[in-house]
Amino acid sequence: MMEIDSDRFRLSIPLGDALAFAMGWSDLGYEEPSDGMRHVVGALALDALEQEEQWREASIARSCLEQKWPNGFSL
Repeated sequence: MMEIDSDRFRLSIPLGDALAFAMGWSDLGYEEPSDGMRHVVGALALDALEQEEQWREASIARSCLEQKWPNGFSL
């Protein structure tokens, strides 16, 4: 039987702060956050919006993130 990894991650900061960080408008106190960190937080923010069934907001956030990170962000 194959064991399935069941680790789950969730956003633990306010959604607005997460989106601002993902867009590069905030550093959340990090001295030099990487693009990868911003992408992960953006993905978690999108997941939170979709879990709350805020489809329109999720669509807008996804579009903004894809415009900000055209070569590195796509879900």
